[in-house]
Amino acid sequence: MENLTIKPNYVDLFSCIGPKCADSCCNDWKIIFDKQSYKKTIKHKYLADLAKFALRETKESDSSWAVVKLDDNGACPFLDPQKLCNIHAKAGEKALSYTCKTYPKNEQLIGPDKYQSLFLSCPEVTRIVLFDDNAFQFSANENGSKAALIPSPPWLEKSYEYSLDLLLNSGLSWQESFLAIGLLLKTSNEVRLDKANIEQLSVRYHQLLNMTQMGMITEQFNSIPYTPLPQKHTFVAIHDALCKTHSRSTRARFESINNAIAALCNEQNDYSIDKINEIWNTEVTTKLTEHAELFTKFILYSMFHDHFPMHEDHDPEQVLQQLIIDCFMIRCYLTAVYHAENGLTEENIIKCFQVYHVVRQHKPRFIERIKNILSEYGLTSLPAAISLLKTQ
Repeated sequence: MENLTIKPNYVDLFSCIGPKCADSCCNDWKIIFDKQSYKKTIKHKYLADLAKFALRETKESDSSWAVVKLDDNGACPFLDPQKLCNIHAKAGEKALSYTCKTYPKNEQLIGPDKYQSLFLSCPEVTRIVLFDDNAFQFSANENGSKAALIPSPPWLEKSYEYSLDLLLNSGLSWQESFLAIGLLLKTSNEVRLDKANIEQLSVRYHQLLNMTQMGMITEQFNSIPYTPLPQKHTFVAIHDALCKTHSRSTRARFESINNAIAALCNEQNDYSIDKINEIWNTEVTTKLTEHAELFTKFILYSMFHDHFPMHEDHDPEQVLQQLIIDCFMIRCYLTAVYHAENGLTEENIIKCFQVYHVVRQHKPRFIERIKNILSEYGLTSLPAAISLLKTQ
């Protein structure tokens, strides 16, 4: 049996918009050349002179042989006055750096199959994922490979499938679905550690469906207290980490969000999470009715993109906690921008999701910082993590 390539439609819907991009990857981005592309560029008759000062050899590996030295404005020096790529224009796609050939594509082998996705750090990808009605039509096609590869663990595949079903088909709100998924992942972790057999995961899933139908998940979610102080501490700590890690923190796109957040400081120059949540409850949610599926789409994207709850270094419950943090932070950013702009345009929504993911998807130390913050503020239990989603 041939192995499969699995992808959502947003992969095929994407096409780079080049100079029209609101946050081009040709600026403030580490661009790595593989050895072959580097050799082609420095020998090309139309590119050689520019390449002499635009490229710096690192020779870390054949796939990481040189990096682009960005100009004083953070732009790739191979851009022409129309902000189009000279390498692509004069030498063709094959001469592009590894970074430019692949970004924003993401492909990973999970068991015998390839899963294709795109990074939300690209504004055009974010637009398609959040707003194109056809983004989440999935295909699974044979890819010509018959390699006998080790399948991914059954607990992972069942956890992935059951989590998707609890998100999409349970009738719960996206916030409540996190609670049901969290209860599922407790059993997933026990199976992962050989403390329970795989059948227990299916049993637990069907228990959760029954609990959902009886209103018990909603009741449990409602019983979790609203905790503004841990929310404030968490928000401040993670936003501070984002500011320190973001490669474009001095650029206008990031600063517009940072300034919107600063505008919500109280008279003591202290972030008011109560104010943020009040605005979310009384204003933002009513204005987002036409985008009611916004967070559901984002969570669906995240689960597929990362093959939830797969992670090399974190257990399933930690992966869920980090996804909860993502939703919490983006909710706060959306609220701050709404307050600053007196509304939310589609572009502003895209900006909040995309700016956050420039760090979230490309800076491993930021992920580690989130893990440490969860521990520092006692948010590692399921109810404590879920409390970040309560707004009143």
